[in-house]
Amino acid sequence: MNEIRIIPIGSGSTGNCFYIEIGGYRFLIDMGIGYKKVRDALGLHGRSLEEVDAIFVTHGHYDHVKAAIPITNHVHCKIYANRSVMYSIRDSKAERVVLNMFEDIGLFPGLTIRMFKVPHDFAYTCGYTFSTSERKIAYVTDCGRMNENILQELAGADVAIIESNHDVEMLKNGPYPKSLQARIRSEAGHLSNDECAETIAFLKEKGTSHFLLAHLSLHNNTPETALETVRQRIADPDVDIYVCPDEGNDLLIY
Repeated sequence: MNEIRIIPIGSGSTGNCFYIEIGGYRFLIDMGIGYKKVRDALGLHGRSLEEVDAIFVTHGHYDHVKAAIPITNHVHCKIYANRSVMYSIRDSKAERVVLNMFEDIGLFPGLTIRMFKVPHDFAYTCGYTFSTSERKIAYVTDCGRMNENILQELAGADVAIIESNHDVEMLKNGPYPKSLQARIRSEAGHLSNDECAETIAFLKEKGTSHFLLAHLSLHNNTPETALETVRQRIADPDVDIYVCPDEGNDLLIY
């Protein structure tokens, strides 16, 4: 019951979906990966969509909700999100429940869920924390800038899933037009490797020892570059850093 288990099914601009277990409960975060890929990734480790207790959605961009209809054809749980997301998932079969920002929500016995606001160019994009009396998972991607409020929400997590979207020089010299580069680098865009590293350095001092680098750009980053940037700030071998693949099947246990 005290173990945290995570399957990073997909993480990046092509689609996002994470499976997490905490306190004996099983959740999905986002539905941006097709049903068959989600089914197969879970099946490799003896899990199934039919056993998921809830689905949480961070925001309504296509790469986070595009598989809402096929996935919800196979679940028996509710979808939880803030009001701004509901139009994007209006055709899903599952019951949809609105959550409010910055409230401790006791949806399940022994588990507290918090939704918090994240700066991004979809209105009221959010991150989540999932906490029992002993363990805590923090999740934040699609975040233009870290701020004090977000850092305090993440503080004390055992495992933190954090965006490490782009390398600044690769973005500047890459294929994207200047307008798109400006959007990515803006306060409503995405976190760079350097900003991710700064966040991890802060959270390490608050006790977090397991980090997943998420939502890497296919064109403006590489797993090696993201990891090297963070390791330049965090050389401690006791700090575990995992780089999420664009499509993954690993079962991570913490």
